Amino acid sequence: MDSNRKKIVEHLPGKNVHGSPTQGNSFINKTKLVFASQFQKLFSKNDEYTKLQITIFGITFIVAILVASITGIIIGYTFGFSVFIGAIAGIFYLRLLAKSIGKIGKESNGVSQLQLLVPVCLFLFASKLGSLDIFPAMIGFFIYKPSLIFYFSRS
Repeated sequence: MDSNRKKIVEHLPGKNVHGSPTQGNSFINKTKLVFASQFQKLFSKNDEYTKLQITIFGITFIVAILVASITGIIIGYTFGFSVFIGAIAGIFYLRLLAKSIGKIGKESNGVSQLQLLVPVCLFLFASKLGSLDIFPAMIGFFIYKPSLIFYFSRS
């Protein structure tokens, strides 16, 4: 084989090789702009309740990552993954509860019961899926409670 010989690159007819990366990047940039504007709008609010929610969600997410990592290393990958999925469901439950509480007095007279479906769906999902254990997922679901205790013990 001659090492000095040039390689021939074949292009498929009808394909614009030069235009596709630019189009993909513009879509990604537009998506990033949408997310950035949503985060800016969320963090620019001077509402104490919104800031409290964001702080509690952040603490809960950090605790979830720590607990899932530690249990994943010590006990096993499946256990840690189940704890993390349960913690994400707990954060979602907490978000639905906070949203429902935020509407009291403005749009409704009581707390919605929709958030009660989250632990039920988590239980059903964990029981049907082989790679998710029920007990660790339920432990992960309740990770938001120690996060709340930690936050309010600081204040």
